[in-house]
Amino acid sequence: MVYDWASSVLPTLHTTFIFAVYFTTILSPDNGTFTWAMMTSIAALATGLLAPVLGHLADKKGLVKKGLILTTCLAAIAVMGLWFAAPDARFIALALGLSGLAIFFSELAFIYYNSLLPKIAPAAALGRISGYGWGLGYAGAIFALLLVLGLFILPDTPFFGLSAEAGEPVRASMVFAGLWLIVFSLPLFFARHETAPQSDKQAFLASLRQSWKIAISLPDMVRFLIARMAYNDGLITLFAFGGIYAANVFGFDQKDILIFAIGLNITAGLGAIAGGPLTDKWGAIRIIQISLAGLFGLGLICLLTKSLMIFWAASLCLGIFIGPCQAASRVWVARIAPAEHHASLFGFLALSGKLTSFIGPFLYGWAVYITGLERAGMAIVLGLFVLGFVLLPRQRSL
Repeated sequence: MVYDWASSVLPTLHTTFIFAVYFTTILSPDNGTFTWAMMTSIAALATGLLAPVLGHLADKKGLVKKGLILTTCLAAIAVMGLWFAAPDARFIALALGLSGLAIFFSELAFIYYNSLLPKIAPAAALGRISGYGWGLGYAGAIFALLLVLGLFILPDTPFFGLSAEAGEPVRASMVFAGLWLIVFSLPLFFARHETAPQSDKQAFLASLRQSWKIAISLPDMVRFLIARMAYNDGLITLFAFGGIYAANVFGFDQKDILIFAIGLNITAGLGAIAGGPLTDKWGAIRIIQISLAGLFGLGLICLLTKSLMIFWAASLCLGIFIGPCQAASRVWVARIAPAEHHASLFGFLALSGKLTSFIGPFLYGWAVYITGLERAGMAIVLGLFVLGFVLLPRQRSL
């Protein structure tokens, strides 16, 4: 669970609240939202295409732990490289390239990490442990945001004498994020746990096809993966553009966005912790349905309101439903997956979450580009939540 604490900082500081806003408002103010959307789309598509192959390779060769370490370190290196993304148009390509790599490797790392869940947790406690882990991740994000706020963003003279005009407080936050990821991943890196290689001599491609056949033969697996394509696209788009939306629609500055992020992470963490035991009690499908209904209703309020106070209240309440939706999704797969195919099936889960996940950011970017309205982009997110709810399997026992 400490890995949740370590890894949650990257999407929080980089993809949603700090660097994404810096890129779209400072580094590339003209078409920054559009180009950031296209970058996140490409990174998601690449993750989706490679996830099943790499997950199956990890199962077959016993490389789950090594894959986790490699992809985590590469993600940290990529995000720390953003220190060199000064507020000059010459560095736009560098910022996009390194950001894409950071997203790509951090998402691959979660395939390996999630596949460890059913190996260390008893079936009756999967929801609790998954939810507590996700909640700890939000706690880590809050703590990191507070440190970044206190050291780099709020002081008139930032820590280390960093220059605000040169964007150094934001760039230093990316170095901080990479170091945080590495340091707090060390307990899991040094834990003595690795899956054994499989003994079958079947060719890799034939073995991969066999894993796919097993995946589609599991009850409701295909329907669940298709539903997750939709609602995960909505979550990805919400994470990628939540801070941008607040900045462009309600005039949030960098300090406002950090406070906003802290509040969202508090409510999301509380939701994940509360949702864990409820997932064990009610089943993952029911928790996902409740979460999607909450996300849609509160998201609609955020979309329609012009009141800053109502936006704040609805957004913070919306956070309660984010954590349970994510944590319950990996619990459903952990419960249904055969032990020898955990990484493979979590690879297919990543495929369902990433293969089409470029669609949300892609549509968001084009909606904003065509209409000039950030609200038009956010409407895409709500539609994806509705689609995911409709497509979910109806059985609720798992």
